Amino acid sequence: MNTLEKMETFIVLAECRSFTEAARRLYCSQPTISHHINHLEQDFDSRLFHRTGRKVELTKQGEVLLTYAKQILSLVDEASVTIKKVDYFEQTLSVYVSNYIADYFFVELLHQYKEISRKKCIEINSFCYDDLKRSLQDKLTNFAIMPIYPEDYYLMDHYDTSVLFEDELSLIFPNDYLWETRKTLYCRDIHNQTVLLPKSHYLQQYIKSHLRSRQVKVRYLQMSNFELIKKAVKAGHGIAFLPSFAVAEELSKGELVSRPVSGLSIKRKNGLVTRKNTQLTDYEQDFCNKLKQHFLQFV
Repeated sequence: MNTLEKMETFIVLAECRSFTEAARRLYCSQPTISHHINHLEQDFDSRLFHRTGRKVELTKQGEVLLTYAKQILSLVDEASVTIKKVDYFEQTLSVYVSNYIADYFFVELLHQYKEISRKKCIEINSFCYDDLKRSLQDKLTNFAIMPIYPEDYYLMDHYDTSVLFEDELSLIFPNDYLWETRKTLYCRDIHNQTVLLPKSHYLQQYIKSHLRSRQVKVRYLQMSNFELIKKAVKAGHGIAFLPSFAVAEELSKGELVSRPVSGLSIKRKNGLVTRKNTQLTDYEQDFCNKLKQHFLQFV
């Protein structure tokens, strides 16, 4: 007889204190309830219930067993959930990637990885830079696809990095701006302009340090993300330095304009960040290898 089944019968009877009600709740006969309880009393060599007419009350021994029985069934439920999680993770490749790379590169990438998805489901987790760092620190993932900032000394010291591609942060402005007819701009042209920055702390500092090194003084305004910045630039709220891939569509449609700035080149590296001394699974390694092959076209 299933011990867990007897434990469940015992708990239900202890709660409702009636063989009739216990049988109703468990969709079985009263003799079955009695049979389970008798077996438990034999197993523990103790009387578990006082029987007075149709009502039953736990004995002292029964109260002790009730505490353990609840713990046992709770542990069984917990084990079931954990086992399902293990099965889920064995069947799922969880990829952590920056919002930027997910938005502008992963549609094409996912089409290329159909052969992987037949063997293993791919779960895409898109986050900002700081959340990706926390995911690595908390060991939620073995690797992340994200920007690489040499100024982030903690990341450089504690993780292995592999550059996938480098993109330039292009200066963009509205299509009716006074610079539209210019072929080249100079740092002095940017003086006293309003520059819109994304929320990312490291990207903000990266852009500011490049402008500072050229003695360019501007006013900064923070926006949440690249998409909001593009809308704000179109509406004439300022200019911005955004990754060229993020503005390619708007530039091709003439919705935004970009011009090179003589003597100023802001480039950012993006790549794989892996926790040191960590062995990737076969699926993770296969995904990373295909990722590197894909980004060779941008090198």
